[in-house]
Amino acid sequence: MKENVFIVHRSEIIRKGLSLILQEYFKMEITQLNSAKDLSSFAGISGSIMILILEAQADLNLRAIDQLRKNNEVCLVGFYAENSDDQVDQTFDYQLNQFASPIQIQKLIQVIRQSGNKNKNPMQDNGELTSREKEVIKLIALGLANKEIADKLFISIHTVISHRKNITEKLGIKSISGLTVYAIMNNLLDIQDINPEELI
Repeated sequence: MKENVFIVHRSEIIRKGLSLILQEYFKMEITQLNSAKDLSSFAGISGSIMILILEAQADLNLRAIDQLRKNNEVCLVGFYAENSDDQVDQTFDYQLNQFASPIQIQKLIQVIRQSGNKNKNPMQDNGELTSREKEVIKLIALGLANKEIADKLFISIHTVISHRKNITEKLGIKSISGLTVYAIMNNLLDIQDINPEELI
């Protein structure tokens, strides 16, 4: 399946910046648009995976988005001018804000590409995770191995493995990078707590 990314924002600087960040890591066709109205021009595309990064506060042109959804797998990412913690908008599958680092943006796109199921949103907590599972996700994101997690939480390695299996089933996220993005986006972890060199 062909992958297309549409960056829809009134600011040319934001469009170009996001585009450069994504082009550095992904070989996907990236289209920059000034307005969601311009999405109507792409209604003829079919059989593609489309990631739409849309300015959250702008007119979304839901009619054009619905048209694209008829023949494509479409994922909506809301781009917010400020921190989106208090702005949960069910229109979007994922949320991103202007303070996101290039690594966060790249990891988010990677998670979207790996999930393959637009109905499973690994970026939003669906309320099913236990507090212990959230602790485990945080420690995984910090780069701790199963034994280190077990020692830190005073549980057995078998219990850690069991928690990890449950987390994967509930969220549909298998990779450590995906769980790291989930932890950051759901405020389980602050980006400043992560040492990128430890994750390599």
